[in-house]
Amino acid sequence: MVRDPVCGMLIDPATAVATREHAGQVFYFCSQECVDKFDADPHYYGHPESEEDDTNDHEEHHNH
Repeated sequence: MVRDPVCGMLIDPATAVATREHAGQVFYFCSQECVDKFDADPHYYGHPESEEDDTNDHEEHHNH
């Protein structure tokens, strides 16, 4: 299992909606909305250790 860097949801890499590579790391996404947010600011989402833990807002932007 891997964690979507935008919403924090744990997902199976085999069923990820999309992947992106940033700073030598591959990221996996649960939805196109998360992909779009990542694409808009990959540095922000690609470096979670440099920011507050705000990964619990998954339900705010889409439902699963």
